[in-house]
Amino acid sequence: MTVRTKIAAMTAALTVVISLVGAGSASAAEPIATGAPAAVAASPEAPTGIVKTADLSAFDPGNIVSDAVFFNESTMTEAQIQAFLEKRVPSCQAGYTCLKDWYDTSRTTTADAMCGAYSGGTRERAARIIFKVAQACGINPQVILVTLQKEQGLVTHTWPSDWRYTIAMGQGCPDTAACDTRYYGFFNQVYGAAWQLKRYANPAGTSQFFTWYAPGKTWNILFNPNHGCGTSPVYVQNQATSNLYYYTPYQPNAAAIRAGYGEGDGCSAYGNRNFFNYFTDWFGSTQGDPCAEPPGSVAASWTYTAIDRTTARTAPNDDCKAGAAPVYSGDIGKAVAASADGQWRKLSTATGEKWVPAEDLRRATSEEAPCAASTTAPASWTYVLTADVLARSAPSAGCELGTEPLAAGVVVKSVATSADGQWRRVQTETGERWVPFDLLQRATTAEASCRLTPSVPASWTYTVTAATTGRVAPNSGCEPGAAALAAGTVGKAVAASADLAWRKLSTTAGELWVPANALRRSTTAEAACAQPVGTLPATWTYAIDIATTGRAVPNATCATGASTLSAGTIATSVAASADGAWQRLQTESGLYWVERTSIRRADAGETACAAQPGSVPASWRYVTTAEAPARISPAQECGLGAGTVAAGTVVPAVAASADLLWRKVRTAAGERWILASQLRKATTADLACLPPTGTISSTWTFVALVPTTARSAPNALCGAGAVDLPAGTIAKAVAVTADGAWRKLRTTAGDLWVPMSDIHHVRMATTATANLRSGPSTTTKILATLPKGTKVVVIGVSGLWREVTVGTRTGWIRGDYLD
Repeated sequence: MTVRTKIAAMTAALTVVISLVGAGSASAAEPIATGAPAAVAASPEAPTGIVKTADLSAFDPGNIVSDAVFFNESTMTEAQIQAFLEKRVPSCQAGYTCLKDWYDTSRTTTADAMCGAYSGGTRERAARIIFKVAQACGINPQVILVTLQKEQGLVTHTWPSDWRYTIAMGQGCPDTAACDTRYYGFFNQVYGAAWQLKRYANPAGTSQFFTWYAPGKTWNILFNPNHGCGTSPVYVQNQATSNLYYYTPYQPNAAAIRAGYGEGDGCSAYGNRNFFNYFTDWFGSTQGDPCAEPPGSVAASWTYTAIDRTTARTAPNDDCKAGAAPVYSGDIGKAVAASADGQWRKLSTATGEKWVPAEDLRRATSEEAPCAASTTAPASWTYVLTADVLARSAPSAGCELGTEPLAAGVVVKSVATSADGQWRRVQTETGERWVPFDLLQRATTAEASCRLTPSVPASWTYTVTAATTGRVAPNSGCEPGAAALAAGTVGKAVAASADLAWRKLSTTAGELWVPANALRRSTTAEAACAQPVGTLPATWTYAIDIATTGRAVPNATCATGASTLSAGTIATSVAASADGAWQRLQTESGLYWVERTSIRRADAGETACAAQPGSVPASWRYVTTAEAPARISPAQECGLGAGTVAAGTVVPAVAASADLLWRKVRTAAGERWILASQLRKATTADLACLPPTGTISSTWTFVALVPTTARSAPNALCGAGAVDLPAGTIAKAVAVTADGAWRKLRTTAGDLWVPMSDIHHVRMATTATANLRSGPSTTTKILATLPKGTKVVVIGVSGLWREVTVGTRTGWIRGDYLD
């Protein structure tokens, strides 16, 4: 044949393997024919009994036979090999032994990197030797049969000589030299050729000697042993084709291809053409079933990540199309096997175990490994989430990649179930995710109409053109969670339905789906007040040191819904803008966005006084049943700005806490929270003592003209805390009612209200000429006569008389001479 002798001589191991034995012969020797070598002979014998179906237009010099076919030792049993030989030659010419009846003595060999152990025997039939060698060396027995035919025509020969058996496989018989006697004998030929065909792959434990026809590269391959016939480049696609070129290093030229089994021209070579012809006509395609499970695969367990988009196949063969499925960059799978050549990995995928090219994979990281895909079964029910959940990209709680939070109450349609039934893969708006089955309950018909569906990104800002309804799913039949949206509502779109008939808007009621025909693009001014997208959770408590503006959205240009938040406000944040420049604070009056630069983190004492959400309006008036602590927040831990309200104080309520345990009341120190248990509802009498509103400060000094009653409220019906003031009592005023009818005087009993009709300012003037006397009587001595308009200061009262001072003198004047 070719370089097989030099290769075999180089490979000392094979010399050890082939301890030559004499070939058993059933017939007399016959002189060898002197025709052309097998590599360049059209056929060693005109093939008989062959249905010539091979289509040589399909001959691919770079892929003469697939690895899956070449190395599949399980294609035929010993009995099937024998039956095949008997069919090829039903009867042999007298005096000759045909292959179906040939016997030889084999010997025992030990296992090495190329072949497993072979247990020898005497008078082993050819079919048995072919089968046992195929099993030991992992070579398709059909490859051995075809080689026996293309080299010596032994499969179909009806009068073969012993010499044909001596060099049955052409092993050790180059095209340019005599055969090497060390490889004589049928067993030696079959075993030695199979061993050599495995050696060409440089298996582990051997040297990397065979490199010049290595697969995956382009080689210039001869057309004929005569180098003058030239070469052409061939991209050798697999190891099996590489093996054939090592064994017979010529490709058929165009003339050989046109000739079928016949002769081409002077530059034709036929060995590899004939291999293709015989194999195809006898056994079918040299590529076999591209989706057949390959032999020789080994167990694997690593987890891999796809580095690029590729295709998963049911067999490690690019020609296998059945059941192929796309694999996307970043997909993760656990390997269960590797192909014999190491070029493919069999991964567990959602659609079953599939083969993926190793060159398109990398070892998964420790973070990626828990997210490996697994085999699933179909599912179709619709479910409702019973709790908030982090949906995952694989049915494993350890998978943290590609998670998506889903809130309790969300409705999802399942598309698959995990092999153990503990997870469901469900459709979400962003794709498909896995959710624990124990957090799902079967959806009702009404709920099913609100299931999540795939959507596409959207970003424009829209204004509602007429009152409409926002829904939690793009379905007009979805009623749960629906919210009315008034005309003029502005929202930024975060998604659009696949059919573009709906937009998902960020609104004050949350993200809701709105019909596209109820929307228009917002103006610049409107867009400034669109609800934010991509907000982040927040929980810290903040204090406002300087009055600032709370806004409906985190945008300083949006004035709609703005409110002034006073200094001293303590509020807890419920969200932060995506850029962190704004915090959404929960105040007593509602939620407001505040610029981060205008607030600071609250200290522990302030945090205890954070505004509590959910307060409701209140209007009743209450009376404190005992001295009651009053706080700026409905929390007993809040000591900031705390004070007390005296027992019996009437206080009007302005709000009640969400749990109704507190009332926010108006006190002299401002609005404060008091425990409801320390209040009782005010009676009509209690209401008379209600603190006044709209009072004005006052600083004048007054004198009681008559005996009067000072009260805790400017109401003659208020008896709580009332004290009698004798005529002549002088007291400084601290306040006056809005109508001027009462003055609040600072008395020895405290600050109390006195009617203006009973008191007068101590600074007065005479209305006419009047006598200043030494006592409150006309019989007393006249100290001086005061002209009209003389200013006096009243310092006492006795009936109709007023004790006054004028300059340095003190005396009495009748009250009807003063004003």
